[in-house]
Amino acid sequence: MCSAVRIVVAAAERERRLELRRAAVTAEWEVVGEADGPEAAYTEAVERRARFLVLDASAAGPRPEVLVRRLRSTSPNAFVVGVGEVAGVDATVPGGALDGLREAMRDLLHASGDHQHA
Repeated sequence: MCSAVRIVVAAAERERRLELRRAAVTAEWEVVGEADGPEAAYTEAVERRARFLVLDASAAGPRPEVLVRRLRSTSPNAFVVGVGEVAGVDATVPGGALDGLREAMRDLLHASGDHQHA
């Protein structure tokens, strides 16, 4: 069992944010914030000390790689998982395959080697 992981989800539409929330949350992982665009996503991820920003292509803006670099400079341990076509992220999940989101996040945590099991 992984220790608590804080997640922010970002998508332009409320319904899509709910889909991302459902796909990301587990008993040990908590969605702590939502955003509808790139600036709000960055702010939420930093303020909520999120380990993951799940960034849907609809909220990524024209240059998502800039958002990713900016987030990394502020929160070096944060990961960005793109949903759909999102450039510069740590991992990508196809927009229609949200069932792979948790696995992609889990793989990033394990590869980082800095999380703990309860």
